[in-house]
Amino acid sequence: MYNEMYYASFFLLLFTLTGSSARVKTYGCAYLNTGNSLLRIITMLAVIEMVVSACVHTTSTCGTPARVNLAIQLRSARNSISPESLLLTARESDRQSSNVTTTILEGETNVCPENLNELDNTMHTPTRHRSTCPYYMVSEHNPNRFPATLTSVRCRCQQCLEAGGRSLENVCEPVYVTEVVLMQGECDNDVFQYNPTEIQIQVACTCARRREEESSSDNEGPIPI
Repeated sequence: MYNEMYYASFFLLLFTLTGSSARVKTYGCAYLNTGNSLLRIITMLAVIEMVVSACVHTTSTCGTPARVNLAIQLRSARNSISPESLLLTARESDRQSSNVTTTILEGETNVCPENLNELDNTMHTPTRHRSTCPYYMVSEHNPNRFPATLTSVRCRCQQCLEAGGRSLENVCEPVYVTEVVLMQGECDNDVFQYNPTEIQIQVACTCARRREEESSSDNEGPIPI
């Protein structure tokens, strides 16, 4: 009698935990209505298999959509961007996220020259290395974004370069453009959903008059990445 009450409580607990009411009810009735020990063992094993399957399903990891599907979604999102928002002066970017890893590209340097005379000016020298506000290229990797890796730039100096040194009146400011990417969202049916998001990517540095509120005592070295 006590064994029957014990197993009845056991099946009631499974009923609550698994949510598989029909299967638990079937197995429970089969177990309690049969006096055959072998059938009871088979029934118990079936219940254990059901519980294990439910646990595996619960702890399964969320997958990522196929790259081709993400590429199609991204193309559609970029086609809908408004031309007015292409060029921005704001400084927000997803590079502030803790998930973003920034790496200086090979052959680039973040060292600020002392004056214009230290800049290369050969025929094949890129503009970013000849500018009065030189800048260098970096790779930004965010595993929660599609595309995960983007190339952007950083300013090498805070003050504009002059023949005699670094300017006290003019400063280097970043130039940004808006880019549409897909950012990883919530998991739905074991697949992460990706949402179109506009981020700002730095594409250049330009020399500009210092704002009145900016202090002339700013660090004249390279801007950290």
